[in-house]
Amino acid sequence: LSEGYYVMDPKKAVDLVDENTICVAAILGSTLNGEFEDVKTLNDLLVEKNKETGWDTPIHVDAASGGFIAPFIYPELVWDFRLPLVKSINVSGHKYGLVYAGIGWAVWRSKEDLPEELIFHINYLGADQPTFTLNFSKGNT
Repeated sequence: LSEGYYVMDPKKAVDLVDENTICVAAILGSTLNGEFEDVKTLNDLLVEKNKETGWDTPIHVDAASGGFIAPFIYPELVWDFRLPLVKSINVSGHKYGLVYAGIGWAVWRSKEDLPEELIFHINYLGADQPTFTLNFSKGNT
C-alpha cells in the first residue's frame, strides 16, 4: 500500500512473480475500502510474463465481497473466467446475511484446476460423493 493507492499494483505484482509462484491472487472488494483490484490488467501482464518465461502462473480472484455486486453494478468489468488466467474464484455468502456464518463458495474454471488430492470422497447413500471444504471465515469467539 502507498498513500492514496490501497490496492495491488498489477505491474509490481507481476514483477515479483518467479518460478516458485503458484498463483497471483487479486481482490475484488478490498476489506479496507471496498475497491476492486484490476484483474484484467493483471491477467494481460501475466500472460506476457508467462510467454517470456514459459511459466504457467494462474490467477485466483478473491471476490468475497465484490463477486455478488460487480456483475450487476459493473457488467462491463472483466474480472472473471472470461480472462484466460483466472483459474479459481471465491465468494462469501455470509457477508450478505441470512445464511450460516462463514458460508462461502470456491469455483474453478475446470475440474483439472482443482488437484484430486484436495478432494475427499465419501460414500453417501451408496454412491461416491466428492467434496472439497474450506473454512472461509471464523467467528470472534
